[in-house]
Amino acid sequence: MNSITIMGRLARNPELRHISTQKGDTEVTRFPLVVRRNRTNKAFAVMITAYGANAGFVQKYLEKGMKVTISGELVVSQIKDEKRESVSYYTEIIVDMLEFAESKVRKETGSDGFSSAKRADIPFEIPEEMEREMPFR
Repeated sequence: MNSITIMGRLARNPELRHISTQKGDTEVTRFPLVVRRNRTNKAFAVMITAYGANAGFVQKYLEKGMKVTISGELVVSQIKDEKRESVSYYTEIIVDMLEFAESKVRKETGSDGFSSAKRADIPFEIPEEMEREMPFR
């Protein structure tokens, strides 16, 4: 079984391309996703690739700085360099399912180029003690 679920922020806007396959033309979207490692402040980036309808969705709705959760297939490719007699590996995730990991909010661009999220205005007040107990705030 080859299944992975990962959450992170887009490091740049997705790039849309059209490719020809045996089944006809299809859309492909690629972007790097920055993911925090568990129990540390370190992060790594992994390349995300979406095909077909997923590519159209990514191109239409995602942009740099957005937090998303992606489920898909992990692909590790081996690249051999005959001249240097070396082997390198390239890791990517092929999107099967994609979800937004935070609510749509007004954005301001920070100094690092990422958009920082502001808390969305709620039309009613939530008592502070209740808000602390809410698991997804």
